[in-house]
Amino acid sequence: MTTVLRQALRPDIPEIWRVRYAVLENTLTPGKISDVDLIQHLEEVGRGWVIDTGTTIAGFSIGNAQTGNIWALFVDPLHEGKGYGRRLHDEMLRWLWAQGLRKLWLTTGAGTRAQRFYERNGWQSAGVDEDGDPRFELLAP
Repeated sequence: MTTVLRQALRPDIPEIWRVRYAVLENTLTPGKISDVDLIQHLEEVGRGWVIDTGTTIAGFSIGNAQTGNIWALFVDPLHEGKGYGRRLHDEMLRWLWAQGLRKLWLTTGAGTRAQRFYERNGWQSAGVDEDGDPRFELLAP
């Protein structure tokens, strides 16, 4: 199976939602984020990427170029362990750094595999957000 890392586009939205609701940690209540919010992050304030297997989207990431927020990074549980999260992470960071940002930030669930992933990839703890979730920051290289 050949996979392609490419920019996320509007036709990918149904598959992006499928992946987002399939994850087992950092779950999201359906309807909490709208298609309008998603399109805004893909086209106006940032950019997204997908891992396209040719038949499905295996994962996606979205970064906000205005705030430096990593808005989303999720891999379908059926495709975990294949390095897709790392590929999405690295491509998103390359693009965000190229936009001139000097610091990125994100929040994630405490004690999750996502938290360990970000720590392994150089993100530094920056306290907690208003919901008590760990906040991480990464400075430009």
